[in-house]
Amino acid sequence: MSLPTTIAQAILDTILGRLALLFITGANGDMTIAQDAASQMLSAYNAETEDELSLAAEIVSCRFQTLEALSYASDPDLPLNKVLRLRGGAVSLSRECHKSQRKLDQLQRDRRAGLQQPPAEIASAQPAPGQPKIDNAVDFIETVRDAMNTAAKTGGKSWTQSFQKRQTAKRIADNLKKNQASHAAHIGAAAIESSAATA
Repeated sequence: MSLPTTIAQAILDTILGRLALLFITGANGDMTIAQDAASQMLSAYNAETEDELSLAAEIVSCRFQTLEALSYASDPDLPLNKVLRLRGGAVSLSRECHKSQRKLDQLQRDRRAGLQQPPAEIASAQPAPGQPKIDNAVDFIETVRDAMNTAAKTGGKSWTQSFQKRQTAKRIADNLKKNQASHAAHIGAAAIESSAATA
């Protein structure tokens, strides 16, 4: 499988350049290897037009961002609300990914059947600027950025293990408080008995 030769090289290079950033860590910083990986991922979608290639790139990007969000959500030091936002964002990204996949499948079926789809209909699949999805995406990106900063400082425990550890520490602290209160009550009672006995 290879990328279509009918698409302008500038378009291919731009898309591969953007997607290569998803693979740069696995490629040990080698941009050529990262671009080859991106090209291989895109080739699997058999895109033959600019619209199909754009949707294929969106699907690849979306899937990797979903995995990245879930990875950050497992950070044991993240607060619960951020973990839930990351997981919710991953679910939303996954849904959008499936929508793009259905759209790509439809475009490819239409192309094979000889049908042309108007560009306006393709464009309508993308949310217009200012729609709530854009605002949610910006919030999600900020949450992921915070998670990345926190993840750089952590030591590899899962969120569940960290949560269990925090719960255990809380129970121990609560038990210590109860024991101290009980001990103080016993001392107080002993002091009262002692003063009553001497009176």
